[in-house]
Amino acid sequence: MSETQNDNKDVAVAADDTPTTSTPSQKTPAAKSKSGKAGAVATLALLVSLSALAGAAWLYYQLIYLNQQQSAQFLSDITAQVQGLDQRSQSSATALDRQRERLTELDSALDQQRAVVQRQIQQLSDKVQSVSSVDRNDWLLAEAEYLLRLANQRLQLSGDSRAAAQLLASADTILRELDDPALYPVREALAAELAALQGSSSFDLEGAYLQLQGLADAAESLAVYEAPSYQAEPQPARDASWQEGLKAGFERAWAKLRSYVRIRQHDEKFKAELAPEQATALRASLRMMLEQAQLALLAERPALYRRSLDKALAWLERYYPLNDGSQALAASLEELRAAEIRAERPDISASLRALKDYSKTRRWQREVGQ
Repeated sequence: MSETQNDNKDVAVAADDTPTTSTPSQKTPAAKSKSGKAGAVATLALLVSLSALAGAAWLYYQLIYLNQQQSAQFLSDITAQVQGLDQRSQSSATALDRQRERLTELDSALDQQRAVVQRQIQQLSDKVQSVSSVDRNDWLLAEAEYLLRLANQRLQLSGDSRAAAQLLASADTILRELDDPALYPVREALAAELAALQGSSSFDLEGAYLQLQGLADAAESLAVYEAPSYQAEPQPARDASWQEGLKAGFERAWAKLRSYVRIRQHDEKFKAELAPEQATALRASLRMMLEQAQLALLAERPALYRRSLDKALAWLERYYPLNDGSQALAASLEELRAAEIRAERPDISASLRALKDYSKTRRWQREVGQ
């Protein structure tokens, strides 16, 4: 475009230098030709410029469009990541809340356990303090009270006054060792109870029970009456003489006649005869009677006790032959039958009550002194 302008300037200068021979509106053909070329060049340059501008505009549009797409995708990715982070943050917050609640529960449980342990420690401390304050006299008093309690139980349950008296004497020895004048009422009650036990009739219940057991075992070996067994009489040989046959027949007739008549002594009572297979049942019946007497002895039922022994004596007299074994068994049963199995039992609980009152007063005085 600059070259075209220079050419136009040269043409204009040349025209000015040329003498004006004609009118200004007239132009030469050469000038027209140069003017047309310059216009074409200018048009071409304009088109090229417009094309370049359009290309630049298109490139700029493409660049802007791509940047918008990338920005949108980037924003979408960022939004998705932010949402994911938000969800994870909410999950973490929920888990954190649960952990916080769990920690709160654990703290509460630990507080409760701590309170329980503290109470237990306090209780143990109190027990240790109470044990440390117990002296030798307290142990002796507890031992004496145990002996008195045991004596009452032995007398009431088994009626053993001898064992009860021994226990009372042991308790009195302990109280005498303490040498406390305040124990005088307890020892006075003990002396009265010992005198009552010595004056009461004593029955050895355990010994009587064991004696009945021994008699039941001994009865198993006693012989019983058994029915006589009959055997076939031997037949005389065929080759024997008629004298021997006559003699054998006479002996058989005499034996049969003797079997119809039995001669007994006047002091012997009639005994029933049993078959051999009945002996076991007879011995079992006698043992059952003696065991029934044992149960009546433990239950302190004198009527049933004597009735059981009476049945055993009658059974022994009826089915057992009179010999040393049966006579000894009957004598032992008669001795046991005559015993008083339920003797009068004195009351020995006064000393126990007095000792409890003394111990209670002693504890109260100690607490007041503290």
